[in-house]
Amino acid sequence: MARNRGVSAVLGSSVPRPRPQPFPSRNRSALRRRAVVVGLSFLALILITISFRSPTSGALHGIESAGATVLRPFEVAAERVARPRLVLDEGWTDGMTINTISPEAADQGSEDGRPVLAYGELPAGDSLTVRIAYQVNPTTIGSRPGGVVLLDGDREIARVERTIVVFP
Repeated sequence: MARNRGVSAVLGSSVPRPRPQPFPSRNRSALRRRAVVVGLSFLALILITISFRSPTSGALHGIESAGATVLRPFEVAAERVARPRLVLDEGWTDGMTINTISPEAADQGSEDGRPVLAYGELPAGDSLTVRIAYQVNPTTIGSRPGGVVLLDGDREIARVERTIVVFP
């Protein structure tokens, strides 16, 4: 019983304690956070406005085009291509699953493990824009060749060398 009395005596004691004071930095830090969020939102709106209004040779054009290079389709305009064929490097399918190819190729195949997309005749002045939508398999990481070769039958017309970089 003596133990219980000691505990109740400590809990029931009326020791005068000072009133808790709010932390002065708490109000200032909340105000500072709000100011930073408002400032960053305002900056984002300004950059978006400038981005949409800037010409193709503007100050932000280099940054925008660097970020959009991966999303930009491969496009070639030519005099006349009787039998256009796109030969993709193996990196376009290594560790990736192709969902759609637009426009659909008249014939698809492979040469030396490289995907080949064959299309119908391309008249003079026309252009062919091919878009490939794919998804990356979860275990794929690193860089791989992502070049494209445009052939007219077996004759090479254009070649674009690039590297595909896959981040986790």
